[in-house]
Amino acid sequence: MRIILCDNYEELSKKAAKIVASQITLKPDSVLGLATGSTPVGMYNELAKMYRQGELDFSEVKTFNLDEYYPIKKKNKQSYDYFMRENLFSKINIKNENIHIPNGETENPQKECEDYEKQIKANGGVDLQILGIGRNGHIGFNEPDASLNSFTHLTNLTENTIKANSRFFDSFDDVPKQALTMGISTILNAKKIILLASGASKRKVVSELINGGINTNIPATMLKTHPDVVLVCDRESYSGAKLGIDIGGTNIKMAVIDQNDIVYKSNFKTEDTEEKIMQSLTEKILSLKSSLDITTVGIGTPGIIKEGRVTATNLPFSDTPLESEIAEKTGLCVTVDNDANCAALGEVIFGSTKDCDNIVLVTLGTGVGGGIIMNRQILHSKNNMGEIGHFVIQAENGRPCPCGQTGCWEQYCSMTAFIKDAKDAAMKNPDSILYKMMKNDTLTGEDIFKSMDKGCPVAKKVFDDYIRYLAMGINSLVNIFGPDAIVLAGGVTRQGDKLLNPLKKLIKSDVRLEISTLQNDAGSLGAAML
Repeated sequence: MRIILCDNYEELSKKAAKIVASQITLKPDSVLGLATGSTPVGMYNELAKMYRQGELDFSEVKTFNLDEYYPIKKKNKQSYDYFMRENLFSKINIKNENIHIPNGETENPQKECEDYEKQIKANGGVDLQILGIGRNGHIGFNEPDASLNSFTHLTNLTENTIKANSRFFDSFDDVPKQALTMGISTILNAKKIILLASGASKRKVVSELINGGINTNIPATMLKTHPDVVLVCDRESYSGAKLGIDIGGTNIKMAVIDQNDIVYKSNFKTEDTEEKIMQSLTEKILSLKSSLDITTVGIGTPGIIKEGRVTATNLPFSDTPLESEIAEKTGLCVTVDNDANCAALGEVIFGSTKDCDNIVLVTLGTGVGGGIIMNRQILHSKNNMGEIGHFVIQAENGRPCPCGQTGCWEQYCSMTAFIKDAKDAAMKNPDSILYKMMKNDTLTGEDIFKSMDKGCPVAKKVFDDYIRYLAMGINSLVNIFGPDAIVLAGGVTRQGDKLLNPLKKLIKSDVRLEISTLQNDAGSLGAAML
């Protein structure tokens, strides 16, 4: 089952309409199986709009409706015959003889059902079946305990279904107690199926559909036996537990968020080949899917990401279809984004800046990276706007950078640069405390701060230069993006106020300057919220 996750009902309607439109474009005489209810109305409106704009032609299309109340008059405003003509047929150029709806006025429902099946077969079967899903998992009027082998038939409606549909009638007593409906076998005989789900009331049944097995108490789960089903749903119907994954060069971190609570965290070694990473991720995701009812997966990874494909220098990924492959192997909706973007999202949702709408996260590590959040959404750019480590802060006589520029920020403010500057200064001052802290010609960030604590002027000069360069970049970020806060992360930030206090003196605005409270957990937590 393929899943298309939409932000809202409007997007759901447009995505579903595009699938139907593609079917009609490829096969103008397509046979469509149509559903009623509130969920497909938006899709029907989109299809009617496409017809008005000259994008679709329904003149050769044939339709078979999924069901109809019994008994009910066609002119009754609650009949599905009336519903379809009001919401779709009257708005497009479909021929009346190509419209098929079970006859709720028939005096012989058994014969009506048999004839309906014959008509479907005579027209070559349904090419694309559209379905909604009931709160109890019914599809059409196939209620819990429906037979997998049933064809179009007369069925008794459950009390829950009658109650759910009573809002369309004057009273509970006015709702017909039976219906004519395509059976499960009729539905499964369709060549392709799209299932629409919208709203929080569908959340439980959608979770069962994704994570559970085939269950006659939930008829929609029988769709798992069909080879070509697409679930198109909005986030309200699909917001179960969320798994976030942060892929690093040495370790992979995972976190599961349920109702904004962190219910699971783990980390494990990053394998050395693409195949092994994929296998490891798949096994762990499937295990969590069954135990924690995971419905979405977000993955943060370094590198260049284009349409879910990843190329990274410090991982065995070269145009790797990470998003689609994990989605296919797990049956879940998967989203992939840059690891720095995920960390920034984690900070604005779970960190010290969760009261902010706009932040910039600056990570000070081997290089300088970061993510930008505007209106609580990741700011993406085709032009690598988020590559903040490559802002030029030293135009004249700047240090060369592997990116091809000179004077890039990360050549002055990464931990790599900080330690290199300290080592160079120590070698030039062999009598200094900093030089004496060196072991086997190496220094650590901790060594630099310990030297400062002991009153080393050489270490203090290195640190002052580092802070000056750091402030230059931050002031540029503030001028460009105008964030509510700048969040700093990385090993050097463990120094706390030793880093912040002198830095704040050089920041030329009242922007909040924070040290990450999440640090290494920010990436996996943010990925879960993609």
